[in-house]
Amino acid sequence: MKSMTGFGRAIVSLNTHDVVIEIFAVNRRNLEIGISLPKDWQDIDPHIQRALRKKLLRGRINVSIKVNASRNSGSFDWDQETVSATLSSLRQLAVVNDVPFEPDPALLYRVATSQSDGKLPLWQDHKDVFFQGIDAALDEFIAMRAKEGSAMQADMLAHLESLAQIMDRVEPLVPEQVPLYRDSLLKRLHDFGLEIDLNDERVLKEIALYAEKCNVAEELSRLRSHLDQMHATLEEDGAIGRKLEFLLQEIFREINTLGNKSSNVEIIQAVLSAKSEVEKLREQSLNVE
Repeated sequence: MKSMTGFGRAIVSLNTHDVVIEIFAVNRRNLEIGISLPKDWQDIDPHIQRALRKKLLRGRINVSIKVNASRNSGSFDWDQETVSATLSSLRQLAVVNDVPFEPDPALLYRVATSQSDGKLPLWQDHKDVFFQGIDAALDEFIAMRAKEGSAMQADMLAHLESLAQIMDRVEPLVPEQVPLYRDSLLKRLHDFGLEIDLNDERVLKEIALYAEKCNVAEELSRLRSHLDQMHATLEEDGAIGRKLEFLLQEIFREINTLGNKSSNVEIIQAVLSAKSEVEKLREQSLNVE
């Protein structure tokens, strides 16, 4: 089980340049991939897409690729005229706004490296090294997803256990509903001054109708089955998020029906607690791959 959120980073060296690769993700129902690349490297986009789609199934995946001149390369291929023109423009801007302008080595380096985008190395000449970086960032990203997924799995199992305990409390209360309703019906009739025998056909019919209405055996059986399926699904590999969402939708439906059919105060309170647990499970399931 994996979370849909995660982060991975890698840096690879292409002789005179360093490539910084970052992969991060947020929740999405399907798999969406967005890749930010230098303008001269746009044609590598489909290759990266294929590499990611082999290992990822859900989420909005954002990939940032930045190529910078290496500080350790020993040689820089900067456009001196462009660098000088940029500094001149910055100086004029400072004068117009009456701001002191004293370029230091750090500023010179940033200006120079910002002009190097037009003279990047060809990625095709470094394809193997580049995709080693993609794999390294992707492995770190997937590892973080798995770590978060393990924590989420433990939390969801705890909520499932709470649901099972709630059902354990409800089941013994179900048979008590009909006698309680019978006594309540007779009391209401007595309060209205009507003394009716328990064997009166009208009373028996009313009690029988209520007994049919409040029969929740099927709902409880299906709830137990759905909880078992949730446990099994949480142990599966691959994309299980949608399946969890579906099961939780069915669990909520059964719990809601159980509440609608019940008049017992304890059962109604248990139903409210169960709905709260399901809502917490739903929130977690939205972040499961």
